[in-house]
Amino acid sequence: MALIYALLIVFLLIAIAEQIYFYRKISGAVRYFGSNLSNGKKILLTVGIFLLTFVPVPFAFVEWFILEMHIAVFLLCSDLAAFVAKKAGRKKNIKYPGWLKIAYKTGAVALLLTVAVLCYGKYNMYHVIRTDYNVTVNKSLSHEYKVALVADLHYGISIDGKQLQAVADAIEKESPDFVILCGDIVDESTTLDGLNEAFSILGNIDSKFGVFYVYGNHDKSRLGLNGRFTDMQLADAIRSNRVDILEDNVVLFNDDMLLVGRMDKMERAQGGKSIDELLVGVDKSKVIVVADHQPNDYEALSKAGCDLVVSGHTHGGQLFPFGEFSQLIRANDMTYGYKKVGNLNAIVTSGIAGWGFDMRTERHSEFVMIHLKGRQS
Repeated sequence: MALIYALLIVFLLIAIAEQIYFYRKISGAVRYFGSNLSNGKKILLTVGIFLLTFVPVPFAFVEWFILEMHIAVFLLCSDLAAFVAKKAGRKKNIKYPGWLKIAYKTGAVALLLTVAVLCYGKYNMYHVIRTDYNVTVNKSLSHEYKVALVADLHYGISIDGKQLQAVADAIEKESPDFVILCGDIVDESTTLDGLNEAFSILGNIDSKFGVFYVYGNHDKSRLGLNGRFTDMQLADAIRSNRVDILEDNVVLFNDDMLLVGRMDKMERAQGGKSIDELLVGVDKSKVIVVADHQPNDYEALSKAGCDLVVSGHTHGGQLFPFGEFSQLIRANDMTYGYKKVGNLNAIVTSGIAGWGFDMRTERHSEFVMIHLKGRQS
């Protein structure tokens, strides 16, 4: 929770700085285009335009914040470009055309770039791609396993039942050995009907050993937000669609592979088991695959003899530059992709959708296919 509060404070400071910056930019534009106005009228016009930018707040606060954040970034870039151009122009006595100065003063370039980026963000959220990883572990396996990984659907935010069914069909065509649903398939905004629809589609993916599920930090509405279904309704929807819940459980496949499903980190902090406790009495000569919604605890997993851990949670950042910021403050052991820690192979998916709003300007929406081989496969 301390990290969440720290992030809220950082975002609040950014928002305050952003509004001061917007006010100064509006004031500069008013002074430039209204040079004949009195100072009082300039101030009234500046304040009026500035207050108009808050009109969307009661109706679409998140979208407003995203829009203003992108405009601010592009305005800063245009300020930097103008500063460099001004310096170069003085040295080489270059006279820039009037339309260029008008475009800069009105922020037209920043607005056009923002529209282009946000249109891409809409497309990117709904365009689900397939990502493949080839992983070889230093243990024996009877055959190459195909593992499908799906996380962070947050059903109801973006893709609908028809689109989700298309993804489920694409996974089924790969004939996976098993499917891992790695948390946040639903969240506090998902309706009860949506909950049942999502698990009906995903639970019916045909695979050799079945579909397995670990809870994320949103599924049970643990962020203090009011959900539209109870924990019992959630568990019933999962199990009634032939999905096995793994919450600090271990499952054995083919006598050569173990799948360990961990309790989510937020709940684990209040009484969950450590990886060492989970693996007491386990034959560690078998390949150990861990499903953990949040990508953390890599060093402990590596020391415990685990071979592969799969996670979601980060959304790959979802909106630039949150992914980079997350890496900077080390919020997780990894934000996206693949890395190796000792003998542990770690994969983090950016997720099949996103949280809060149907926009993604960082990474892509995806499902993952893992081709897992042993040293004798």
